[in-house]
This record gives sequence, C-alpha cells and structure tokens, in this order.
Amino acid sequence: MISMKISELLERKAKICNKIAGIGKMRRGTLNEYYHTSTLKDGTVKKRGPFYNITYSGENGKTVSKSVAKQDIERIRQETINYKTFRELSDEYADICEKITVLSQSEDEAKKN
Repeated sequence: MISMKISELLERKAKICNKIAGIGKMRRGTLNEYYHTSTLKDGTVKKRGPFYNITYSGENGKTVSKSVAKQDIERIRQETINYKTFRELSDEYADICEKITVLSQSEDEAKKN
C-alpha cells in the first residue's frame, strides 16, 4: 500500500517537472498600476494615468521599482504570472520529495523488521 502511494507521488513529481519545463520566460516582482493626481489653481483635481512599474527585491534585499512602458505591460504581466506559477510548482515539488523520502524511510524500516 505504501508503494502505491510512492508511485502516485512519483507520477505527480514528473508532471510538475513537465509543467515547470513549459513555463518559459518569467520575472520576479509585482506589476503595479498607479495614477498621478494634481490640484489645479481652480481647485479641481486632475488624475493622469494609469502608469505602471514593476517592484522586486534587488541586490542586498533592497526594493527596486522600475517604470514599465505601455507596450511592455502585458508581456511583463505574463512573466510575473509565470514566476508565481513556478514558485507554486516548486513548493509543491519540494513537498512531494519530502513525502517520498518519509514514505521510503518507513518502507525501509518495515523491511528491516
């Protein structure tokens, strides 16, 4: 019964590897939309935008923000989504590997007894 569980986990592990291999381009960070507001002399508020930037952790853990041109918004949005998908899959991969290790040790101990 334990072997069946391990085989299922190994199958899922292989599927995750295939999904990760198919991700393609990715980028760390968050794409943000923001607006500039200014108050005119007559008291009306003028809102300009939207503008976009990408924020991510740079060297030494410092937060970095860079402007994004309008023609690059959808590409960068997809790249950040791809990175989030990669992180979720790699976390699941690590969990599965850990479960396989624990189950294998249990199976080895059962064989010794």
